[in-house]
Amino acid sequence: MKGLSTLERVILETIGMESLTSEKILRDSGLHPNVCANLLQSLVMRGFLKTNGVIYQINKHISESIKEEVNSNDSKHAESLEMIEAILEIENNKLFRLQKIALDEKDLKIFHAMLLNLDSFLKEAHIKSSSMIAIKNRQVVFWGYASLEKLMNQLVVGGPR
Repeated sequence: MKGLSTLERVILETIGMESLTSEKILRDSGLHPNVCANLLQSLVMRGFLKTNGVIYQINKHISESIKEEVNSNDSKHAESLEMIEAILEIENNKLFRLQKIALDEKDLKIFHAMLLNLDSFLKEAHIKSSSMIAIKNRQVVFWGYASLEKLMNQLVVGGPR
C-alpha cells in the first residue's frame, strides 16, 4: 500500500466525519467530475471509504498500520512536495517567497516568535472557519526556516542528519 495523494486526502478531508453523496463531495472538493469519481472508487477499493452506492463515509475500521503508513513522514513529505510544486506552477494570485536571509541571533529569535504567533493565528482561524468554508475554498499556507548549512548538508547526504 502506498500513502495518499494530495487529491485523495482532499476527498477524505471533504467527507470528514459526515456521510456525503458524490455530488456533495464533488461540489465541496472542487475536483473535476471524472477525477472525483475515480478517487472515490479507488478509496473504496483501498478500504478508506465505505459506500452504499449513494452515500460515502470514512471507514472507521482502518487498521492502525495503514493509518501509520499514510500519515508517515515519507507520506507527508511526498504530499508536501506535490503541494509546493503545484503552488510554484500557479501563475497568479499567489504569494510565495523563498530567500536566503542574514539574521543575527536577536532577529532570528524575533522571527521565530513571529512564526509561533502565525502558527497560533492560523490554528485559531481554521477552527473558527473550517465548518463554514468548503475544502476547495481553503488556502494552502506554509512557512518555516532552516540554516543554509543544514540544508546544504541535507542535499549532500540526503535523509535526516
